[in-house]
Amino acid sequence: MRKKENEENSEKVDLKELLKTQRGKAIAFFGVYFIFFLIIAIVARTGGTAAGDGRNRKYQTGVENKFSFASIESNNYRFNYSVEIDGISSSYAGVRTGKKEKITCPNLVEFYGEDGTYFTNTSGVWIKAQNPFKFIEFSNIANIKELVGKATYMSNTSYESGKEVYNYNISSATISKLLDNKDIDIEEIPNEIIVSVDKDNYVDSVKYILNSYCKVKGYCVNSMSITLNYELYGELEEITSPLK
Repeated sequence: MRKKENEENSEKVDLKELLKTQRGKAIAFFGVYFIFFLIIAIVARTGGTAAGDGRNRKYQTGVENKFSFASIESNNYRFNYSVEIDGISSSYAGVRTGKKEKITCPNLVEFYGEDGTYFTNTSGVWIKAQNPFKFIEFSNIANIKELVGKATYMSNTSYESGKEVYNYNISSATISKLLDNKDIDIEEIPNEIIVSVDKDNYVDSVKYILNSYCKVKGYCVNSMSITLNYELYGELEEITSPLK
């Protein structure tokens, strides 16, 4: 027993003496660095994805959106709405405040909309007209939120400016059920929804790539896309009705 205690005491003395030497100090120095980098490696493996710059991160279905639609829901913005079918584009530009809209359509035709009723400017006279937008259902904010909510996250890219772009896949069956309340059963390549978010996490662009959906519905031969861009939200003065 005494011999064992003597050996342990001898080892402690030898360790202290070793640390006083140049060789012992070197061993201690590199030992501390080894432990430091080991901790960094463990943290990187467990939390590295969240701690990185976020480029091309992969998501699973059901991950909570990290952006807000309040910019669109404010109903105060300038917008551009474009539809492209088999390479042929139609573009609409305008402003919206509350329930009022002023719109310039293809061929520079002017429209004024108020609470869902539209009028067109014909030689200075405003005449009641049909809704000028193609596929207007895709621009309705309630539908946008529901479509994104039912879609599957695919990736998210971050930019140094603070901009974020979220990519989703969504089936034609899901779109048809949500917008038309009709069930379809087909095997297909999914459609895409691309949501662009500004540095304040407000949505400023939504793009639908609907190549599968448009073929199922008979709207196109090969391709269809719809792009909505928003800006100056919350900064516009109330639109004055031209009807008065």
